Formats: sequence, C-alpha cells, structure tokens
Amino acid sequence: MKDFQIQGINHIALVCKDMARTVDFYTNTLGLNLIKTIALPDGGQHFFFDIGNGDALAFFWFPQAPQAAPGIASVRPDAMQTGNIATAHASMNHLAFNLPVEKIEEYREKLVSKGVEVTPILHHADVPSGFSS
Repeated sequence: MKDFQIQGINHIALVCKDMARTVDFYTNTLGLNLIKTIALPDGGQHFFFDIGNGDALAFFWFPQAPQAAPGIASVRPDAMQTGNIATAHASMNHLAFNLPVEKIEEYREKLVSKGVEVTPILHHADVPSGFSS
C-alpha cells in the first residue's frame, strides 16, 4: 500500500511580473480559461487557468516582488544558444505542456504569427537520452 494517494497535480504556481499581460497571453493567445482569482492581503493576486484534466496553472502577482534573476531563478534568455540551462536549487526551470506531436510545429508557427518569441523545438522523447532527432 502506498503511503500517499497522489491523484495528479492540482496546480503549479509561478510568479509573474505583469498580471494583465499574463492573463492576456494565457487567455487570448493560448485560449485557456481563467477559472479563479484570489485577492491577497498585500494587494497582489493569485489566479488560476484551466489546463485540462482538472489541473491548473496558477500565478501569483506580488506588487513588491523582487526583479527576475535569469540564470539563477529562471533559464537565461540565451540558454538555447549557449546550452547553459542550469538554474538554482528550488527554482522553476521550465514548464512543458502535453500537446499532440503532429501539432507542435503548427502551434509554434501560430505563436510566431502572434508575435511571441519562441525557442527551437526540443522534444523530450521517451528514449533513454531524453532527446529525439
């Protein structure tokens, strides 16, 4: 018998710099539904997007949050060129959505057409090396 009955992810919470821009991207660009917002005592917000299967992607917006620290708490913008994807312990390195494999290039092009800066496609295939060619 398992000690814990984990049934999936309820939500993953990230921190955003600009709540309006974040809501716009996830609702208008990706088409996710904003399903809940919680006002925080400091004037900030905690808000949630439905990502399917009863799971959510959540964000905090803290008005007085420290500035981003690329290369420490997140991947550096030039990581794909330099190969340096390391981030600090307890940081959020990246988030990956499950998508139909045959749609990945189409979706990438849709993002580009909407003015979204994208990286090359890196597919973590179910192979021992973790990469497909």
